[in-house]
Amino acid sequence: MEYSYIPVNPGLKTFGTSMRYIQGPGALSIIGNILADYGIKKPLVFAGTRTMNAIERHGLFRSLEAAGIDYVKEHFGKTPCGPESCDEEIDRLAEICKANECNAIVGAGGGKVLDTAKAVANKLGLPVVIVPSIASTDAPCSALSVIYTCDHVFKEYRFYPRNPDIVLVDTKVIAEAPPRFLACGIGDAMGKYTEVPSSVRVGANNLLLKPVQGGPTLTAIAAQKLMIDILLNYGEDAITSVERMAVTPALEAVVEATTLLSQIAFECGGLAAAHSIYNGFTVIEHKYGVMPYHGELVFFGMLVEMVMDGYPREEIVKMMEYGHRVGLPINLEELGFKDIDKSDLEEVAKKTTAPNETIHRKAYRVTPEMVVNAILAVDSLGKEVAERIPKRRFKR
Repeated sequence: MEYSYIPVNPGLKTFGTSMRYIQGPGALSIIGNILADYGIKKPLVFAGTRTMNAIERHGLFRSLEAAGIDYVKEHFGKTPCGPESCDEEIDRLAEICKANECNAIVGAGGGKVLDTAKAVANKLGLPVVIVPSIASTDAPCSALSVIYTCDHVFKEYRFYPRNPDIVLVDTKVIAEAPPRFLACGIGDAMGKYTEVPSSVRVGANNLLLKPVQGGPTLTAIAAQKLMIDILLNYGEDAITSVERMAVTPALEAVVEATTLLSQIAFECGGLAAAHSIYNGFTVIEHKYGVMPYHGELVFFGMLVEMVMDGYPREEIVKMMEYGHRVGLPINLEELGFKDIDKSDLEEVAKKTTAPNETIHRKAYRVTPEMVVNAILAVDSLGKEVAERIPKRRFKR
């Protein structure tokens, strides 16, 4: 029997995920009983318009009413900032919660809604229930929020001392969402292909910063490996399932990988360059009038990290081919940055390599010039691959 052991630092290690993770078709129909068991009597429930319609159709409010739970319903994004995970929206929703004497937060939707829900709950000291309507990021189970400015420039990661109390994923809802969202979840998760090994290699702490910092556990490293295996084997079939609005074993596996395992991988394992490169690109999105999704930019950032770290060309090409098969962009034009100015790439690289960014979890010194050169290398190779293997076009 062969054993593969990855040594981790002998110092303090930390591990954390949601207190309860519930996934499956029809999960929303039992949310009332679950909340009642937790003593939640009057939650503030908020979501965007599309998600609000979806959770109502799938029985969330009927379930709450059947369990005798009162609730306050509010739409996400009513500030001038729109549907953004920003301080303005966090403050607005917190005031609604206090005015109605709610004793819990239920956030339903994508990453911005869920990050806002965690921020509001932390601000008020209330339990938070997370209901993803798409599987586009690993935000649901994490103990942090990504906070942006009102005009969608990355501001900060906001860390909390505990992960969400309940994460409930109804895979019927996920299957009805546009397939591009699941592709983005795959892209976000695949970023840990390079990021977790990089963090482990240099002995960096993971992303569980409160109440105490520590390194990754072997459980987190194993979760990263399982996640990558699931995505590479079932990613394409899961996208096909969503195109057909069907809940299948492949979809269930990939949803768990992108939602639960990816959170364990990044938060308990660690991040490196891929997410920093995403943060860097947020400074120029408005100039080009595009807004690639988080997971699309993280996947591109992972390819850039592969170049920076000296991964073999064959491995990078295989990852690009996989990206196109599940519908992810692999060059700048596909991201929406056609004919990008060199000065703008330098601005991206400057933001990417800010002192507090995780890109510095390397055994070498990272410079802005290195980032620019790696982006250009990925763009060139990505164009070559695109000529052979066209990017998947989603069927709905």
